[in-house]
Amino acid sequence: MTLKILAGSLKGRTIKIPKTASTRPITSLLRKSIFDTCQFFIENARVLDLFAGSGAIGIEALSRGASFACFIDNGQIAIECIKENIKTLQLSHRSLILKKDAFIFLEDFDKDPFDILFIDPPYPIGQEGYEKLVTLLAKSKVLHQESKLFLETPSPIAASLAPIITSQFVIRKEKKSSTTTLFQLLIKS
Repeated sequence: MTLKILAGSLKGRTIKIPKTASTRPITSLLRKSIFDTCQFFIENARVLDLFAGSGAIGIEALSRGASFACFIDNGQIAIECIKENIKTLQLSHRSLILKKDAFIFLEDFDKDPFDILFIDPPYPIGQEGYEKLVTLLAKSKVLHQESKLFLETPSPIAASLAPIITSQFVIRKEKKSSTTTLFQLLIKS
């Protein structure tokens, strides 16, 4: 299975999707929605693609002018797929790919923060996993005061997760579909 890059310098090129049960490729419609929102701040941004899967979001960001993307996933098949996509598209000089648990990455991170973060965990982490993730994000050094976060959750838990999110972040936008809810978050001042 492949996805097409929607816009930018790599528009129309395809990327491979890992064939695993835990990888859920982001839809073209949702990617378009995210990047319509990002169009005014994607240029030269440092991007984190957490739970990267195929790397589609980070690659789309690089295609649209981001200066750097870091891809984090703990699945070997996903990491191999991202590496192949990055190599094929000649993006190695603007990318870092790490096979690491996302929670540990957030706890240990101590480098330059990211401008834009895309976070699309596998749904089996459940409500408890999402709550832990939001708490870790709020404490992590991956963020700076102007960072923009995009967090995708399963729609059935979005409403119960919102109070935990708003205790740490400002919800700038919320886009719902039948199966997912995409939160655009900002750090509370």
